[in-house]
Amino acid sequence: MPEKSLAPMATAARMPRHKVRGRSALGIGVTTLVTVLVVMLLAAFSVLSLASARSDMRLSSMSAQSVSDYYAADSEATMWYSALDSLLARSASQSTDWDRVLRNAGYSVQRASDGGIQVRETFAMGPYRELVVTVAIAENGTPMIRQWQTFSVAANR
Repeated sequence: MPEKSLAPMATAARMPRHKVRGRSALGIGVTTLVTVLVVMLLAAFSVLSLASARSDMRLSSMSAQSVSDYYAADSEATMWYSALDSLLARSASQSTDWDRVLRNAGYSVQRASDGGIQVRETFAMGPYRELVVTVAIAENGTPMIRQWQTFSVAANR
């Protein structure tokens, strides 16, 4: 009987170590391969995330500049309109020839389609946009805003 019990031990001693434990060499290779693939996927996703973040930052900067340009032009247009309104209020007691009053003050006066007069001014909002303000002047000298609008302009302007 002792010979029978030694035979399995002798066979086990001749077998490779990984077979004795019940694991194959392929199991370690698959685990390593899966780990490497997971690390590579995480690296790829981090690169994509970084590219997306840079793109979002660039877009946010452009948007902030656009808003800043608009409010700067809007503020300038508001001051222009206030000066026009003040001029008309001061001149109301002296003259009703609004065309002459406005031209003498340096405003560019145009004839409106209804036969009245209007003043138009353009304010730059960066290289590609502008704010256009058109104000009609009533017969009693009251300014009425007809247009306060942004427009895109040609890049070669």
